[in-house]
Amino acid sequence: MISLDRVLALGVSVLLASAGGPAAAQLVQPTQNPPASNPVAPSTQPTQPAIQPVTDPAGQPDASPATGAQPVTGAGRLVFVNDTADTGEILDLEKAEVRFQFRNVGPGPLTITRVQSSCGCTVPELEKTVYEPNEFGEITAMFDPKGLQGNISRSVQVFTDSNSTPSVTINVRSYVKPVVVVMPKDILNFENVEKGQGAVKEVRVFGRFPEFEVTRASTDDPLMYDVEIEKKGEADVMGEMLPEFVVRVTLKKSAPPGQHTGSLTVRTNDERRSIFSVGLLARVVGDLEMSPIRMTLGRLAIGDEFERELRVRSRSGKPFEITGMALSNQSVAVEFEFEPVDPESKTEWIVRAKGSVRAAAPRFNAMVNILTDVPDEELTPFFMTGVLRP
Repeated sequence: MISLDRVLALGVSVLLASAGGPAAAQLVQPTQNPPASNPVAPSTQPTQPAIQPVTDPAGQPDASPATGAQPVTGAGRLVFVNDTADTGEILDLEKAEVRFQFRNVGPGPLTITRVQSSCGCTVPELEKTVYEPNEFGEITAMFDPKGLQGNISRSVQVFTDSNSTPSVTINVRSYVKPVVVVMPKDILNFENVEKGQGAVKEVRVFGRFPEFEVTRASTDDPLMYDVEIEKKGEADVMGEMLPEFVVRVTLKKSAPPGQHTGSLTVRTNDERRSIFSVGLLARVVGDLEMSPIRMTLGRLAIGDEFERELRVRSRSGKPFEITGMALSNQSVAVEFEFEPVDPESKTEWIVRAKGSVRAAAPRFNAMVNILTDVPDEELTPFFMTGVLRP
């Protein structure tokens, strides 16, 4: 027979188990006469394998002490031992080689990706482009002084993969002395010369040994220019006393109005520069002048039409006649019209051009001749220019 205390204990246990779960039931479970627990059977499940590391999404191997850390791109640093090289005094026909030493002072490799030089310097292909930390290297540059004189400076830019030194500029300095000094050395400019006046200009030539001579001088248009050679004494040129010759060029009085270009050729007894040329430029101003001085078409395409005009006037105020126009060019089809501004005086005329583009000409530059009754200006030219696109 079950006692009253036993019945009450069982009732409370059931109530708590249903309300609070196993944890609560354990708190009120009686301590005397505990039920025998079932022995735990050994597990029959197989042992799970160890969890594998997650693969890097980029597909790169995971750096570990076993494989070593990967090199860091951009960690190199370019530092030049000498960032300026001076050739000293050289003649303008002597190429000079200069060298620049550098070192990679960064903690990682350094790659030279490109070397870019300015005009007058050339850098050969580098045999080596990757340098380890603390490794030294050298860049060689060749300086060509042709056509230069005086103090000259040129630069070379070195590009790398370095984050701290992506580009470094090194410099070449030189003092260039021409084998034959020519003044002016490029263009002898007569500028504006009035019709019938003529003009004289000189080219000074200096050599580098006492027996130096200018042996001959001529132009490509003997009907336009006269040439003579005169031997002078010594003269101071950039701090040196050198023998001097003068080549005197005369623009003849008979030179017709217009823009004239040509070339003066000079020969010497210096085998290092036995021949050279100087350009000639002269503008002979006649009685007729144009405004504007050229007819500009601008940028046009094939099939485009245009209409332009300019004026021609007598500088002396004398009346004149325009009798026609002449253009020989296949890129444009043009019709010209001309009429005096004042039919009574005829000292100024309007010239109109109407036409269309027939063919492409990226640098269109055609000469148009105005036919007049002005003496020595029967053919008065002007230029029609533009960019004619397909």
